Amino acid sequence: MLSTERLELALDIHGRSYRLLKWVSDAIGKGFIPVTRAHEYANETVATRDWIEGNFDSLPPAIRPAREQLVTFPNFFSTYLMSSFDFTASPGMRAESKNSSFCTCCSRLVNAPHLRAKTLNKCDKRRAEDLMALRARALATEHGIALEESRATELVAGDLRRDLAYSTYGHWLVQRLDGHSDGPAILALWRNFAWKKTGSPIPDFTLSLQDFIDAETRILAALNMTKESP
Repeated sequence: MLSTERLELALDIHGRSYRLLKWVSDAIGKGFIPVTRAHEYANETVATRDWIEGNFDSLPPAIRPAREQLVTFPNFFSTYLMSSFDFTASPGMRAESKNSSFCTCCSRLVNAPHLRAKTLNKCDKRRAEDLMALRARALATEHGIALEESRATELVAGDLRRDLAYSTYGHWLVQRLDGHSDGPAILALWRNFAWKKTGSPIPDFTLSLQDFIDAETRILAALNMTKESP
């Protein structure tokens, strides 16, 4: 089951990361944050950490991470940039500094107004389903329940789909604290519970710790029923 403490931390950082992305698109455009330092890092997480540390005092309190989060926050934020957005090709795009050198992180931040949610393809959606099936089997194993791959796939396709999407997304929220992601499949997971079945976002949807707990409670109940079936 998901660690409540780690998930609560991940949810807090998730919210701050999203607010940072929205805020920085305006702040850089208005010149409040100079993005002039060249980065020579191949590691996206390190580049993101360097940028956040360099601009720490400029960040509003509602966005700024705690000092003890200066590892986990950049880890998470870098996965947000890599997994959820694409650049739009437009004449307004810019990625330049005084020395004409940017790391990928700074390039993404400068072009934040030109970032759009990724367009998911069939492979992304199938990968999300695979992740949900893996999560179902991991939860079953954790509780001593044998769950065949075929049965896990059936659960994903059935009434537990939204709950499994919640649980799997929660698992990856925690993984993102260490800088790990599974690419656009994470966005596909999100849309399994934060979007309507008709294919549009649920108005004013927010992540809630209790929703994750309730989802996993229902999953465990269903797994126990599977265990008891002859």
